[in-house]
Amino acid sequence: MAVIYLALVLFAGILGTGVAMYALLHRDTPGVGPLGLLLLAAAMWSFTEGLSLAANGLGSTVFWAKFRLSISTIIPLAWLLLTVEYTGNDRHITCNHLIALLVEPIVFIAMVWTNGVHKLVWQSRDLVFTVGGSGVVANRGIAFWGHVSYSYLLVALGAFLLVRLSMRTDQLFRSQSTSLLAAITVPLIANAAFLFQFTPPGIDPTGVAFVATGTIITGAILRRQLLAVTAGTREHGRDEILAELEDLVFIVDTRGVVVDCNQSALQALETTADDVIGQQLATVAPSLTEPLPDDATEYHRVEAVNLDGSVRKFDVQQSLIERPFGDSETRILSLRDVTDRTRREQQLDVLNRLLRHNLRNEMNVIRGHAELLAEAADDPAVDRHLDRIFDTIDTVTERSDKVGTLTRAFDAAGPQSVDLTLTLRDAIGTVREAHPPATIQFDPDEASGLRVNSGASIGLAFEELLSNAIEHNDGDPTVTVGVDSDATGVTVRIADDGPGIGEQERTVIERGRETPLAHSSGIGLWLVAWIVRTVGGTIRFETTDDGTTVVVRLPRDGDSDRAATER
Repeated sequence: MAVIYLALVLFAGILGTGVAMYALLHRDTPGVGPLGLLLLAAAMWSFTEGLSLAANGLGSTVFWAKFRLSISTIIPLAWLLLTVEYTGNDRHITCNHLIALLVEPIVFIAMVWTNGVHKLVWQSRDLVFTVGGSGVVANRGIAFWGHVSYSYLLVALGAFLLVRLSMRTDQLFRSQSTSLLAAITVPLIANAAFLFQFTPPGIDPTGVAFVATGTIITGAILRRQLLAVTAGTREHGRDEILAELEDLVFIVDTRGVVVDCNQSALQALETTADDVIGQQLATVAPSLTEPLPDDATEYHRVEAVNLDGSVRKFDVQQSLIERPFGDSETRILSLRDVTDRTRREQQLDVLNRLLRHNLRNEMNVIRGHAELLAEAADDPAVDRHLDRIFDTIDTVTERSDKVGTLTRAFDAAGPQSVDLTLTLRDAIGTVREAHPPATIQFDPDEASGLRVNSGASIGLAFEELLSNAIEHNDGDPTVTVGVDSDATGVTVRIADDGPGIGEQERTVIERGRETPLAHSSGIGLWLVAWIVRTVGGTIRFETTDDGTTVVVRLPRDGDSDRAATER
């Protein structure tokens, strides 16, 4: 029995040392440093327990008992630092806090080794022989029980941080927190049993209990990614995101008092955190509170806010932080400056209206006068100039119509399931009416049962591609429409036998932006690209000596799979 107990004690020390060394290999992970320190201290506790059992005489046994008691001061402090770092609360810890936490352990260690002078740790001690060898039975003094109370207080504080994290996090971090709580609970129970004499005299099972601690933490490392993903990293990341946001963010309680805010908010108000946090939001930023509802409700609206004498547009959003038991105690108020975006939207709206209505009307006036001039003129040279005027008028009018088409496409409902066969048939029929001589080849069976998640606007894109293939062909054009699909998407290939699309035109569309030196000559392909990309598709071009093939890839709707199964 003695050999088995001694073996368990030594095994606990070896296991704790091994897990601590492995943990320190991941020292960049929040909480790993204190975790390694805790496990090393636990291993030393176990080793000193074994040495105490094997010691010969009262002097040696008492020495190792003092050594073990000194090491015990490390464990609760390491545990608290572990939970503080793991939960992301280390940003609130300063050097002064650490110094304050170290005062009691240092004083207690000094009292342990000078106990013969004051008798405050042990009032008396006796040597006893037990199952594993020799041990010490002591009459403990007030300093000992004060240290025990302090140690258990630190453990309880760390446990509180983990429990609070578990209540507001997801499954992974909840499992990790539970593992850490279990890892400290087992030796804590064993230590309490020793302190209150529920174990054989002279036997301290705390060291053996750390075998369970090492096993639990090892399992958490291997199964719960304890050393790879920690809550502290996420908490720090969230704080960094909040700090770097350009939006103005305020956290406000039910009394309207600012609990926290980010740097952008402080810069906008030209103040400091000390002047804002703890103050009424209506006091520090009265213009921001005017558009908010009086009651704590969800709120989202674009409002004009007078900020530093300048009226700017803000996208104001108020969200509620749900507390346990259904009480909403805190609000998050975010304001995004959309002044420039609103101004650009207004400019685009004016330009769009000018292009769609005013420009078209003015082109009609020019055409009318040109027709009158053509009737009065009787000179072939003048007729050639008039023909050029009419062609230019038709081009500008056509572009105006396409802008209107593009606007209607964007104003339409978002992506929705459409039948690809019907969509292609309608587009082909419309283009055939406008270009009777053209040949458009299409096998409806290739698209039978296929549905794409794109909405009705995709038909406008197909019409534009078909018209573009026909209009840019000097002969009798032939256009071929092919369809194939796989599990994730549908590909529509529109091939023509014309001269092809210029390299610069293709590059601009595929890149998605124009420059002063590289730009598209028209708006038709932009119309197609915008519609396809808006619904989550892609567009690319394949050019050979035989013509150009436009390849459109669209997301497949789930109904396609059901239709294919039914066939």
